[in-house]
Amino acid sequence: MSESSPTPPAPVVPRGTVTTRLIHRGARGPQEWWRSSAVYVNEPPLLHAASTLEDVEQRLPLLRAVSRLGAQAVRIGCPPLPGEVDDDVLSAVRDLMARAKRTGLRVILRIDPLDARDEASAAYWLARGADGLDLGPVTTEAPVSHQRYRELHALLAEHGVAEYPVLSTRLSPAVQHLAAEMLHEDWLHHLVDTSLLHATEPAQVIASVTENLQIRDALGTTGAWLVPDVEEAGSPQLALAGALIVLAMPGAVYLRQGVELGLPVKTSPELELERTAQAMTLLEEQRGVTGSHFETFRAALRLRTDHRLGLGSMAWVEDAGAPVPDHVLAFVTGEMLVVMNTGTDTYPLPADQEVLLSSGPLESSGRGLPPATTAWLWLEPSVPVRDPRARR
Repeated sequence: MSESSPTPPAPVVPRGTVTTRLIHRGARGPQEWWRSSAVYVNEPPLLHAASTLEDVEQRLPLLRAVSRLGAQAVRIGCPPLPGEVDDDVLSAVRDLMARAKRTGLRVILRIDPLDARDEASAAYWLARGADGLDLGPVTTEAPVSHQRYRELHALLAEHGVAEYPVLSTRLSPAVQHLAAEMLHEDWLHHLVDTSLLHATEPAQVIASVTENLQIRDALGTTGAWLVPDVEEAGSPQLALAGALIVLAMPGAVYLRQGVELGLPVKTSPELELERTAQAMTLLEEQRGVTGSHFETFRAALRLRTDHRLGLGSMAWVEDAGAPVPDHVLAFVTGEMLVVMNTGTDTYPLPADQEVLLSSGPLESSGRGLPPATTAWLWLEPSVPVRDPRARR
């Protein structure tokens, strides 16, 4: 399930005297899509066993919106099976999945791993082009058994088409310590990490990300991160600053419905019409407005794809002409320098790198990073100078 590739170089570093600590080497050459994907997650799931023809048709505009946002995959529920609904509903689900593929979206099914009906639906729709299974969050010390994971891998191998479908689940903060055991025993493509949802200090982020990537690199899988929402971060400003940290990370990222608009994520399975109306209003207000929550997410996902940040190397910046202060988080990922200021005073950004994106307005002619703000700076690679003594 993993491919070996030549060891890539360390990431580009800023000009001048800089000390970095490499914690993750990226990959060269073609890679499986899931290693760097942005996955959009809906609550309640887009489809379920009792979905009607109207339900399916109402989901099509959302697929287009998710694709325009810049995600590469969307998680839906467990669609109906033959015998549960009329044939026109099944045909509409197949059409929905085909349209998703045409817009560049992979389709992942959210299933209950212990529900026989969901397993039957998974087999049916995997054979018709679904790209993977999401098992939802692990919340207790007694997660799905290793035997059950082996059975699910067998299901993927038997019914998947074109590529081996992915298997993912999410750790709750209470069971983060299970990551190494689960990855070693069960080889999940995405074991989504939630440790950054409430991290407020750079030291916390550094410790958590370093441990996360060490575990996953040793086992040949990839990092997978949950983007924080406004309630987890504490404020809209911190939520957007934190999102730009997570969206720059190597590996996959998961966006729960609403985070791109500055909304708290849903925790209940019921459809809430007021929330839907609020989301549509926010989207109309923010779309096309530079610096809005939505357009900042959209720009970040575009830059993430263009600069292959999900596949890049990563190194902490410890000294950039002067030691990086404790209230500043700075790292290099691929060709991007990412800086977050968690302090109370403006932090000066390097003068010779272009700022491509920030979570809020900058100060001092665009070189001052205010508190609770993150910036992405492009480290333009220097052109190699050929040694004239070398043979041609």
